[in-house]
Amino acid sequence: MADGQADFENAGAGISELRAKGVRLTLDAEQLLKNGSEKLLKEIVSLQKLFITREDVEAAMARLNEPVEMARPRERPAAAECAPDIKILHQFDVTGKSRTTGSVDDFVAYFRNRYQRMSRLLSSASKYPTVGLGDIKKEINQNVRIVVMVYEKRDTKKGSVLLEVEDLEGKFKVVVPRSNEKTYEKARRLLRDEVVSITGKVLEQFIIAEEVEWPDLPVMREKKLGERDLACAYISDIHVGSRHFLEKQFQRFVDWLNLKGGETEIAGKVKYVIVAGDIADGVGIYPKQEKDLAIKDVYKQYEVFDNYMEMMPDYIEVIVAPGNHDAVRRAEPMPAIEDSVIRSDVTRVGSPTVLEIEGIKHVVYHGTSMDSMISGMSGLSYNNPEKVSMEYLKRRHLSPIYGTNQIVPERVDYLVLETEPDVLHCGHVHKNGYAYYRGTHVINSGTFQDRTDFQVQQGHVPTPGMVGVLEMKSGVYKTLDFSKEA
Repeated sequence: MADGQADFENAGAGISELRAKGVRLTLDAEQLLKNGSEKLLKEIVSLQKLFITREDVEAAMARLNEPVEMARPRERPAAAECAPDIKILHQFDVTGKSRTTGSVDDFVAYFRNRYQRMSRLLSSASKYPTVGLGDIKKEINQNVRIVVMVYEKRDTKKGSVLLEVEDLEGKFKVVVPRSNEKTYEKARRLLRDEVVSITGKVLEQFIIAEEVEWPDLPVMREKKLGERDLACAYISDIHVGSRHFLEKQFQRFVDWLNLKGGETEIAGKVKYVIVAGDIADGVGIYPKQEKDLAIKDVYKQYEVFDNYMEMMPDYIEVIVAPGNHDAVRRAEPMPAIEDSVIRSDVTRVGSPTVLEIEGIKHVVYHGTSMDSMISGMSGLSYNNPEKVSMEYLKRRHLSPIYGTNQIVPERVDYLVLETEPDVLHCGHVHKNGYAYYRGTHVINSGTFQDRTDFQVQQGHVPTPGMVGVLEMKSGVYKTLDFSKEA
C-alpha cells in the first residue's frame, strides 16, 4: 500500500477518534486534516478544543512547517456570501426596560396602555357616531359605536349573550340577542379583557348589539418578499438537559446546515435560525422534574446548547428568544436570556419581540398563552396551534385574557400586536403548524424533545424533529423532517 494512501486512512481513523471524544470540525478543517499527517492530527488533539476550525488547522500546519495540498474546496453556499440584515425593534421588547413594582398604579397604567393602543388599531369606519360610556345615557334610543374592553361575559336565561364592558370613562352592559346569528356567534368567541368595537342601539339599561368587530389585520395585504435568495429556519422547544432531548435529531439538523448530506440547495440558502424559546429544560419548572432530567445543572444545560451553536456554520445568524422553561422570569413579557447564561455568539431577544429580517417583519413569541386560549375558546386545540396564532392576529394581542398565565403589569403592554407582522413565529406546544392569514405567515415550530409522560396524560401528540423553513425571496414555506436518518 502506498504511503500516501496509508496516511489518508490514518487521518480518517484519527478524525473518527476526535469525534468519539465529542470534538466537532468544520467541513474545511476536516478536508485539511484528511490530507494531513499523523503529526498534524496529534497537534490538533493537543489543542484540547471541542470545536476545530480551518484556522486552527492552518495554524497547526504553520507550526509544523507542513505544506498540505488542500482538497478541492466545497463551493461556498449563497448564504455565506451575504452580510446579515437584522433590525431589532427595541420599542416592542421589554429587555432592559422592566420597571414595574406591581403596585395598583402599575396595573391601572398597564390596562390604560392596552386600551389606548388597541383602540387605535380598530377601524373607525362606522355609520354611527363613536361615544364614550361616560355619556352613554345621553344617547338613549340612538344607534352608536363604542370602543370597549370586555370585563365580563355570561349567558342570559333567554340564551342571549350579556357583556359587561368598560372604557376610560365608565361601565355599561351590552346584550347580543340570539336572533342576530352572525353577531351572536362572534360574541360567543369574545374573551375577557380584549378590546373590541361594538355598534348598536342604546336603551336605558344596556345596548342591543348590532355588530362586534375585532382589531384584526387588514383584509388586503400583499405578501412581503425579500430581495435576496436567502432562507430562515424556525425552531423552538429544544429542551437541552431533558432525558427526552432528541440529540441525534438535533445533530442531523446542525449537520444539514453544514451541508452534510440530504437536500443541500435549501440548506445553502439558510442565513437565519430563529429559536422561539425553551432552549433548555430548566430546573424546578414543575414538580419532580428532576426525574426527567439528564443534566440537573441549568448552566450545564446551556453549555451543551452553546456547543451546538459552535457547530453552526459561522455565516448563519442564530436569534434566541426565551420560553417558560428558560432561565428568565416566568411571567410575560420575558426579557432576553442573559449573556452569562448563553455565552455563544447568538442574538438574544425577549419574548415577544419584533425583528426585521431581510426587510420581512417578524414577531417572535414563545406562545405561553396558548394554553389559556385553547382552554378558553371552543374550536381550538393543541393539534392545530396555527389556529391559536390566527386568533392572536385577529385580536391583535398575544395574551388577551389577563391572569390565566402570568403577565407582569408593565406600564407598556408589550403583548399588543401594534405592528402588522409578515411572519408570526410561536412554539410552546411542541406541534408544528402553518397557515397564511391576511398577508402573514403563521408558523408554529415543533420540538426536539420526545413525547413526555405529561403529554401522554394530556393527549398531546408532538411533532419532534420537524423544522420550518421560509425561502424569503419566493415566499415559499416548507417543513423538513429530521426525525429519521435520510
